[in-house]
Amino acid sequence: MIANAVSAVPNSLIQKLRAGRAVLWATLLAVSLADARSQVQAVGAVSFALADSWQYQKGADFGIMTLKSDNRFWAIAVYTDSPSSGNAVTDFRKAWSRVLPAPNYRAPGYDPYDMTQTIGYPGKYYDGPSVDQKTYTRLFVLEAGKTCVPVAFVSGSRDMLDGMSHNARAVVGSVRVAPLRASEIRYSITAADLAGFWATGLVAGTNYYDRAGVFKGTSTTAIRSGYTVAANGSFTSKYSGLVNNRATGDEDAGMIELGGGFLTFRGQKHVERYRFVNLQEALDGSSVLTLWPPVDLSQINSSRDSTFFTRSAKK
Repeated sequence: MIANAVSAVPNSLIQKLRAGRAVLWATLLAVSLADARSQVQAVGAVSFALADSWQYQKGADFGIMTLKSDNRFWAIAVYTDSPSSGNAVTDFRKAWSRVLPAPNYRAPGYDPYDMTQTIGYPGKYYDGPSVDQKTYTRLFVLEAGKTCVPVAFVSGSRDMLDGMSHNARAVVGSVRVAPLRASEIRYSITAADLAGFWATGLVAGTNYYDRAGVFKGTSTTAIRSGYTVAANGSFTSKYSGLVNNRATGDEDAGMIELGGGFLTFRGQKHVERYRFVNLQEALDGSSVLTLWPPVDLSQINSSRDSTFFTRSAKK
């Protein structure tokens, strides 16, 4: 059955999706027998980390990781790199034709968007449904110097896709082209893993107008927070900035607590609790910690609710 699953992987992800969901279900069930033996995989010169608990399978020119839950499915396919034209939009359109060819997908009607919140290569992305409305795909094209790397994120609908966007963001951020090598995405940590200085920030502004449309002013919130964590779990923290144009700041100290999927900073003055998502290495060598609010998972929108803490690379 494993052999059948491997032989069923075509040269293009979209070729596998042409036959509809039934073929995809069969493939997802088959690859469940072939768990990834390594958290970092490679196709040609391109290496990348695997999402936690997703199944992995290698095709002719891509590696695909898949996840199925009831009638929902997701797939992330990382492709071999291609020479870059030096124009990111041109590279994107060429990659779209390679990964999502007509007549299954229509070409984008607009220029692709710039990627934001990425810890890896810069690039462009665009998404849309298949012509038969059976799949929805977000295509990322990463600009890695002289080459570019397509990464396709596929699900059954836009809402279904967005529910796993944090996994796609982590995998896309992990992609490296040789001689660089991808690092695994950490889905569990110890206090020692957090040793060092971690910083995060928030900037928001609101403009105010009267009923006549005359500008009346701006309210600005800009906060920078930092935690210095010791290997034994003790920490000191400090934040400063503006809240609604008013200066604010505070300091605290205490111990971190890890357990049940949560990271808690239990200080003498305040207690800050987060859901731990992952820890991974950015392209510049820094470490990025992704956290969510400590609410029920059904209430979380990963695009809206993710908080990122950064620790500078060791010198």
